[in-house]
Amino acid sequence: MVRASTWRWRWAGGVVLAMAWLLTATGQEYGYDDPVPVLVSSGVYTEEQADAGQAAFARHCAHCHGVDLQGGFGPRLVPLDPFQFRDEPLATVYAFIRTQMPFDGPGSLDDEDYVTILAHILQRNGYPVGPEPLPADADEWAPLVLDDPPAQ
Repeated sequence: MVRASTWRWRWAGGVVLAMAWLLTATGQEYGYDDPVPVLVSSGVYTEEQADAGQAAFARHCAHCHGVDLQGGFGPRLVPLDPFQFRDEPLATVYAFIRTQMPFDGPGSLDDEDYVTILAHILQRNGYPVGPEPLPADADEWAPLVLDDPPAQ
């Protein structure tokens, strides 16, 4: 005959195993395997990208957002609206720019222009340059999160 204390240990062990299985089974569904966030303030674009973005911005964006990015027909881009963009994935910001801009031809620029324009906007907002360029494929941006720029 099995003692009552043995049954308690078996029951407790079964509960622990069930909870471990449940956490393992649901972990992927709830994003536990998401990449570790990389803050944009750590430097996620290069100086060359920002320079190319300045020229592309002047050609395609300045007529609405102003040469100094302070707005005009379009909203100001310096500083970026913290209520709209803070803690957002950079890919979300990029997707908005790529699908909504320029106002008179959304999605009409090539991907490289959109990436360099975003690098220029980040630079003008005080985000530092980094050693690696923003990749042209925004699917690689999953871990990048737009935080506050470093203090000036």
